[in-house]
Amino acid sequence: MNLQEPHGQPVVTPKSNHGSPILITCLSLAVAALLFVGGLGIGFAAGKWGSAPVANSAPEDGAGGAAAELRARFPLFWEAMDVLYRDFYGELPDSNDAIYAAIRGVLSQVDDPNTSFMTPDEASFFRENLQGSFEGIGARVDWDMNFDTVRIVEPFENQPAWRAGIKRDDLITHVDGETIVGTDLLSAIDKIRGPKGTTVRLTIVRLTEEEPFEVEVVRDRIEIPTIEANTVGGDIAYIRLNTFNENAGDLVRDAVKQALTQNPSALIFDLRGNPGGLLRQAVEVASVFLPKGERVLIERYADGKEDIYVTEDDPVTTELPMVVLVNEASASASEIVAGAIQDKARGQLVGTTTYGKGSVQLPQTLSDGSILRVTIARWFTPADRTIDGEGLTPDVVVELTDEDRQAQRDPQLDKAIELLGGAVEPLPVQ
Repeated sequence: MNLQEPHGQPVVTPKSNHGSPILITCLSLAVAALLFVGGLGIGFAAGKWGSAPVANSAPEDGAGGAAAELRARFPLFWEAMDVLYRDFYGELPDSNDAIYAAIRGVLSQVDDPNTSFMTPDEASFFRENLQGSFEGIGARVDWDMNFDTVRIVEPFENQPAWRAGIKRDDLITHVDGETIVGTDLLSAIDKIRGPKGTTVRLTIVRLTEEEPFEVEVVRDRIEIPTIEANTVGGDIAYIRLNTFNENAGDLVRDAVKQALTQNPSALIFDLRGNPGGLLRQAVEVASVFLPKGERVLIERYADGKEDIYVTEDDPVTTELPMVVLVNEASASASEIVAGAIQDKARGQLVGTTTYGKGSVQLPQTLSDGSILRVTIARWFTPADRTIDGEGLTPDVVVELTDEDRQAQRDPQLDKAIELLGGAVEPLPVQ
């Protein structure tokens, strides 16, 4: 493929995973969260912000060997800084920017894209986007560490990016003619976002196309409903959960109760494209379908310590036949719920292998408002299957192609209906 700009410069070239200069990646093949272009889903430890005290002096001697080793190495760092700020011919960053760059430099050696750092401005952006609506192009994105630029995880159906023809796995290399390759996710999103009614020009690299191309997208107000419910296949209840926010458990419980008043023959629970969210809500959602006291998740720490999460509430239904729809954008809390249902043989998974985000990040707010998110544990299904980096393989694998989407076909949903004995609607006439 020719990935050259008109002047012969490469638009984007693949690189090693270890070469990404900044690890503010949310969702990049083993990551902590899914960032929307103007909104994001989050997977936090226990679903709460952490706040860490910041010492004004060096740690006490009893702080441990690691801290002592770091203290011993700090003089070299400051020696280098002294030389740089004393002798460099040119403009240097202010001290805060230099410190932020140093932190990111250390994190680049950790080899864990989930452990990341946010400046105060980025942290503010992060918090402001914990909402169900925003203005932008209407797509979920991540930072592709191979190509060092933004990748489309999923354009939201009937939203601006989707209407403009942007597809899953498209790479965005330029925004309004300005390159974003080699920058970072949050600054790129800041350029892509904008007020409703304004137009943004995106340069797209599609790996199946010979040349990059430009797409103009008119930004809009993007509303992401937490839950959707209706009936499919005649009498099969269909519930789609789009995120695990603080109300997810109650919303799913209420939706299932309402569905049962219609005496459905079965239930389809759609977690496709759901990036996850709060761990506690994953447990609450699982409690809707599994008996009280059932294991939902094993959370395992580096020292071998384990926390076992079990359902705590009475279920709404444990007998109604059930299929869970998943795809490659089902991550984090979605995988917790789907994995528990699969392990307990409560229902079948249909779709494609899930994302594989199965680790816990504790966000610690530092003294200046910046945030350090540190991986502290990994998640395993009730049967002790690894989630992180592997994902869940559906019981029935069914692909959903771009051609299917364009023709408004949903073979994954059709397969779920078929498995549950419902009536599949005929395919549209071509």
